Amino acid sequence: MNSRLSMLGGALALSLLVLPAHAQFNIADKLKSKVNEKIDAKINKTADQVTSGKKASSGAAKESQETAAEEAEAEVTAAAPEAKAKVWTKYDFVPGDKVLFADNLKGEENGEFPSRWDLKNGNAEVASFGGTDVIHLVSNGTAISPLMKTENYLPETFTVEMDVYFDSDNPNMAYEIYFLSDANKYNEATHGMFWDPIVISPEGVHFKNFGSNSAELEAAGTKSQWRHVSIAFNKRSMKIYLDQHRLINIPNVTGKPVNLKIKSDRRIEGNAMVKNVFIAEGGKKLYDQVLATGKIVTYGVKFDTNKAVIRPESMGTLNSIVKLMQEQPSLNFSVDGHTDTDGDDASNLKLSQQRAEAVKTYLVNQGIADSRLKAKGQGESKPLDKGTTAEAKANNRRVEFVKI
Repeated sequence: MNSRLSMLGGALALSLLVLPAHAQFNIADKLKSKVNEKIDAKINKTADQVTSGKKASSGAAKESQETAAEEAEAEVTAAAPEAKAKVWTKYDFVPGDKVLFADNLKGEENGEFPSRWDLKNGNAEVASFGGTDVIHLVSNGTAISPLMKTENYLPETFTVEMDVYFDSDNPNMAYEIYFLSDANKYNEATHGMFWDPIVISPEGVHFKNFGSNSAELEAAGTKSQWRHVSIAFNKRSMKIYLDQHRLINIPNVTGKPVNLKIKSDRRIEGNAMVKNVFIAEGGKKLYDQVLATGKIVTYGVKFDTNKAVIRPESMGTLNSIVKLMQEQPSLNFSVDGHTDTDGDDASNLKLSQQRAEAVKTYLVNQGIADSRLKAKGQGESKPLDKGTTAEAKANNRRVEFVKI
């Protein structure tokens, strides 16, 4: 049984999934490799210094090399969060301000079909990959849709985000996202443009005759890695991003999407996986929110699980806040971090404070005066939604910029 993609539970013995050897990939291995490269470089430099000096004993040389390894690893580890936060400086995507669907697969059993999804075609299962729960689209052409109370659940303004996995051993991998104008009818003549899929490849995004590849992603080459897909639909316009790159910008789309499905391309022979699907209803512009309510409520600032490390897909929202504060020099904010009720009160309060401080630090590093910002952790004390659903919890996990 593959150690990276595990199916748990004795009753599932007949449906255990065995992945090909090339699938045994852990995202953490990439960071480990970079750390090792830096360690090797520092060790080699130290060894050269010791050899040229011709004064150190073998024990002293070994000790010097061990010290160099420790220093190099600490250097890379310390730099990792900052480097991660700076990756997506060009990203300008801002998600909607009301959560419609959010699934981090918490509480799901490996090997089972994800309970908050509907199967349209093929076979899908929850699996563990690289220490994270994912939806594994097992067979080619597998299609899934969020399981919602109504079939027509997308409003006229909405955003969609998800992470999709690309396997370096299969450069032809692609995912298809369908926005459907009617839940049961697929007729382009009746329902406008939303008949063909949005096709997500490792280097680009295409929809009908729109879209392009990213020269930067092409230059990097196809690697085994996750890519973040972001889609913003505003009445008639549609923007689509792959990681930080905006690759589609259509100002006038015909047809009104009411729901969606995610499908693995039939050419896929590797591991098709999806995670962190987030759908939100669009809202007011940031400054309009301040004028109307005295604060900005955002779900665009995302962190690593149970950590205060800002994820790169947060850059769109954070850079919009920076721009707003630059344009409105009299505007000052208290950065308030909020959590859901999972976990104990004390831990949530501490985590929310750390996250608020991380956001403040980022804004200050972008040139906003420290005196214009405060950081306050609210923990789980001020929920927006008192429900217990995944969406209710997602609505409560937020960062607010409160005018002071």
